Amino acid sequence: MRSALRILTIAAVAASPAWAGLTFTQTTKGEGGRAAGGADAVVKVMVDESHVKLTWEQTNNRMFAAGTYMLINEKGEMIFVNPDKRTYAKFDLAAMMENTEQAMGEAGKMGFKMEVKDPKVEKMLEEPGGEMLGYPTTHYRWHTTYTTVMTMLGGMKREFPTDSTEDVWTTTTIEIPPMAAKAFSGLGAPPAMSELRKITELAKAKMTGFPLKRVVVSSGRGGRGGGQPTTVTTLVTDLQKTSIPASTFAIPAGYTETEMMQPNQRGAATPHPNQE
Repeated sequence: MRSALRILTIAAVAASPAWAGLTFTQTTKGEGGRAAGGADAVVKVMVDESHVKLTWEQTNNRMFAAGTYMLINEKGEMIFVNPDKRTYAKFDLAAMMENTEQAMGEAGKMGFKMEVKDPKVEKMLEEPGGEMLGYPTTHYRWHTTYTTVMTMLGGMKREFPTDSTEDVWTTTTIEIPPMAAKAFSGLGAPPAMSELRKITELAKAKMTGFPLKRVVVSSGRGGRGGGQPTTVTTLVTDLQKTSIPASTFAIPAGYTETEMMQPNQRGAATPHPNQE
């Protein structure tokens, strides 16, 4: 889930008010640790001045099956569409986070707790990054360390240290529409990571531009690899300025509204658009 949301965060925020439209493909590939493949995805992005459409062409995430797509309007509202089921559903991030926080709170009452200790994010590098896809870039490097502390039932604690280096190449030639940035603010970390998220946002506040390439190398038992170094590379390709019909961002006629299954939801499960 976090990988999928991270893909959304990176992929859906590119547009320029001076352009009629923009399309590109974003490919994410994980290598190394045993869980690295969970990040793999190919996402087709179409965006104009006030709308975004993301289509998952390939993915290992069941929530975003191949062929499904997300629509984002000028208010930052997100709609998940499943063409196979001819359904659509509101993607309410606030509600999902609220449910997760409630579930964590209930688990805490029973003795289970997860928190982050000693989070630290440092900028190691900022330099000209050369050209990518014909656009000038700036190369940033960030070093992040933290320890995830899990308190089990009975009081036993386990610690999972994480150490990661992130290289990002951004271009300021492509602007970030406010509605997309607002829609995805606060993504990428569960409630237990709120302190780490705040520190990361503060440290990266002066990083400008749209990321054309991102390489994250993580090690430590807190990473996806379970102790093995993991490399996740995200790359933008096929970037084109083009005219996009307004119908691209409309829910198809005849589709039925349903509800997304919320994570950690108590009681009966809510039908997911990918389910029968």
